[in-house]
Amino acid sequence: MPRSKAADKRQAKDTTDVSGPAAKRPATRATKAKVNSKTKRAKNSKHTDSKTEAEPVDMSEELFAQYQDFERTDGKNMIGPEGFERLSTDLGYDMSRIEPLVLMWKLGCTEMGTVPYENWTQSLSSMGASNLDQLKKAVDSAVSKLESDQKVYKQFYRQMFDYLKTGKQKVISVDYAKDILPVIKGAKDTLFDRFVAFLDANSEKIKTINRDQWQSLLELSRSMDDSLSGYSKEDAWPAMFDDFAEWVQNQK
Repeated sequence: MPRSKAADKRQAKDTTDVSGPAAKRPATRATKAKVNSKTKRAKNSKHTDSKTEAEPVDMSEELFAQYQDFERTDGKNMIGPEGFERLSTDLGYDMSRIEPLVLMWKLGCTEMGTVPYENWTQSLSSMGASNLDQLKKAVDSAVSKLESDQKVYKQFYRQMFDYLKTGKQKVISVDYAKDILPVIKGAKDTLFDRFVAFLDANSEKIKTINRDQWQSLLELSRSMDDSLSGYSKEDAWPAMFDDFAEWVQNQK
């Protein structure tokens, strides 16, 4: 996964706990005791009805506080790139694979590795997740669904463009595109590898990719094989793909 522009190098300094989603000060021992108390009560919970299982304790706010860092997010009530990377690692995800990107998408990140508190609470609620185990199950399920549901994959793929662009820019860097395409490609998207090779071969000429080109690449990969034998300039693809098709055919 391309590293966030805000966190090219992970800082050695640990993120401090906070006492709640709206707090702007380090957590006290009382806060930690509260979290430990909740966990202990959940483990020792007893019910008079033997058929009723103990409901899992909602730890969503405590989790948010655990990965939040006011200092690195200018006091904003959000999880920043450093906290997001720690969350991904705690879930057992490799930052070079697709899972952190799906996690980002499912948490409603507003930009690469940034999760506002409101998006966090709404997303966990919609996933039915209140702890790390449940969150991991929801994300793993979403990863599996990308392969089986083209509509869902299309939504995910299109969102990646917004994560890769900077601010209000309407294009993304070719370097970011080359980094992410091999990570998010599905089994049917063999054309992605050839497109990355094409970008490498034309690095002096092609510096950016716009939204139309990004979205058209997926449509092209799902409608033709990687030889582009059925490609026609009359089909109104973005002009870049005329050059791409010619390049592919010259590689035979």
